[in-house]
This record gives sequence, C-alpha cells and structure tokens, in this order.
Amino acid sequence: MLNMRPADDSGTRFYGVGLRRYDLSCGESVYGHTGTMQGYYTYAFTTEDGSQSLSAMANASHNGTVNTEPGETLEAAFCGEGPAVTARFVPAPEDDLPPQLARR
Repeated sequence: MLNMRPADDSGTRFYGVGLRRYDLSCGESVYGHTGTMQGYYTYAFTTEDGSQSLSAMANASHNGTVNTEPGETLEAAFCGEGPAVTARFVPAPEDDLPPQLARR
C-alpha cells in the first residue's frame, strides 16, 4: 500500500493501492483517502506512525470550491501553518442538480 506513484505533476501527491500520500511543506507525509458522493465530501489522513490524525466531512453537491477547501486544512492540522480552518457557507451553483431534479 505504501508503494506509490505520482498522482499529478505537483511532486506532493501520490497514490498507492487504496491510499493517497500528501507530502506537506513541513516535511511530514500524511496517508489517507478522500471520497465524494452526491451531497458529501469526506477525507481522513494520518501520519505514518499514527500519532496524528484528521478526518472531516463537508456538505457539498459536487461543488468544486467545497471539494477543494478541506484539503487545504492538512497543512494547518499537521504542520501548524497554512490557512485558518473556518466554517462557512459556499452556495452551490444553480447547475449542480441532475436534470431530473428541480429546486424548490
């Protein structure tokens, strides 16, 4: 599971068999996974030795802003730096619903 390949060109994100690895700016590597389904975005990461863990869930509707913001908390949680973790409402775009559903 720890034999990983680059997930993108950033040099900080890697993927193995069921695990992602993010290499953070403070030199810490964290392991975990993310997931989305209609209405929810979740992620959980831990240090290799298990001494620190973070899990989070956001209500989302395939909203790109909501789906990317929780990942920014990894730096703050594991390195003690980066953006402040704040809760806020991000309205979903009008076209986020499948065609067979309508807003009321």
